[in-house]
Amino acid sequence: MKRFHTIIALALPVLAVVCLGSAAFGEDKPDLRAKWDMPPKCDPFAAPAIKDLKEELRQTGYRLVIALHPDKPPTAKGEYLPRDLYLINADGTGLKPLTTTPEKDETKPRVSPDGRWFTFNYGDFLVDAKTLKIRQAGGGYVWAPDSKRTVSCEKKGLLYTDMETGKEDKPVPVSKRVDILDLSQDGKWFIFEIRKYLGQEYTIDIMPADGGAVRKLPNHPIKAGECHPAFSPDGRWHCWNAGDSLAVRRFDPSLPDATDGKITTLPKEKLGQDPCGRWSHCGRYIAFVRIPHLGSWKVHSPICIVRVADGETITLSPPGLIGHHWDYDWLPPEDK
Repeated sequence: MKRFHTIIALALPVLAVVCLGSAAFGEDKPDLRAKWDMPPKCDPFAAPAIKDLKEELRQTGYRLVIALHPDKPPTAKGEYLPRDLYLINADGTGLKPLTTTPEKDETKPRVSPDGRWFTFNYGDFLVDAKTLKIRQAGGGYVWAPDSKRTVSCEKKGLLYTDMETGKEDKPVPVSKRVDILDLSQDGKWFIFEIRKYLGQEYTIDIMPADGGAVRKLPNHPIKAGECHPAFSPDGRWHCWNAGDSLAVRRFDPSLPDATDGKITTLPKEKLGQDPCGRWSHCGRYIAFVRIPHLGSWKVHSPICIVRVADGETITLSPPGLIGHHWDYDWLPPEDK
């Protein structure tokens, strides 16, 4: 079992700025409703607008799409029953089903950068986020910044697919085939994990979108397992599972290490082991699944949200069992 370690704090100024709203200067009650700005503008360490995180999230209007197993025990073989997709408000209210297919497993929802679409089953299906109309697509897991194409890393290289027409671009050759997990907002860098690479048991790595050489990011000082990185929507930060918790740092590929070396490790007693993060569009919140440090990472555990600035968390408790590898993503507020 992993030892407990001191949390590494990031000495950043606390900014009294709310990135979600457009309230005029001097107003007593800023408008917290989430604005899906393009390009995104993220401020992870902005001061909390409301002490009660649940109430703050309620006012943002954010929603999530999540994949849930039925609230039933696994089969005799230890297998969980197939998942369906659900929508839920970020404060934990308003759960409603999107799919009802007991014989099919629907998983890994991924929202486009502009919030208009989301895919599931690694890009096999495309959903209109407003009408919730579903159709087959045959794309990839990772969205390109234009919100029109998805991309995957295949044997023949990086393959971009137009999600409307299904047309595939000419593959971009790569120096090493990897399982890409995210693409920076400027479309220039992929991020992913590699095990036992460049002399390290675990590495978080980046690769230029033109297929150039893989660059290794520095290990977390604790040097436990490191995996499941994700860029913030503006591409200026990334989070990853590290330090027995969720860690956050800046991303700047112009620097020798592609980061300034400063790390915030969120409170492990609140986040548990193996948290796999998905950022809200404003970058102030990260959704994750909490797995107790004294339990197994193989279990299906509750979905939670952490406010990056102060490490406060809430638990969304829908009936059913959620997986822990990104079976959730953020959606814009419903139109009023």
